[in-house]
Amino acid sequence: MLTTPPTGDIPEGPLRIGDVAELTGLSLRSIRHYEELGIVMPARRTSGGFREYDSEAVERLRLIMQLRVAGIGLDQVGTIVDACRAMETGGKAEGLAEAIVELDSAVAELERRLEVARSVRARLGGSPRG
Repeated sequence: MLTTPPTGDIPEGPLRIGDVAELTGLSLRSIRHYEELGIVMPARRTSGGFREYDSEAVERLRLIMQLRVAGIGLDQVGTIVDACRAMETGGKAEGLAEAIVELDSAVAELERRLEVARSVRARLGGSPRG
């Protein structure tokens, strides 16, 4: 079960994957999976092949976790993260517009799921509140 990501200061300098896991509350496997999907990338790899992340990667992973906790699927998470990257690299208006479209889409999907759940609960004789 996903939980809200930790907050707080991010140390300066390169961070190993274990440090990033501790700062974000994510497992090493989840961080590697997000890397495989291209959603987050290490800033560099050492000559020994170890991943080194920067503070931007930690912030991005915290955002990813917040989006996942909100029930947003990985495909939409990737699009939102890409839009945020575009905003960071100068395409602020376009990136923000893309992020808004994706978030609107995610909200609509969550509202649809909520309505389905309420409908099922009503058919099963549950309380109509919520």
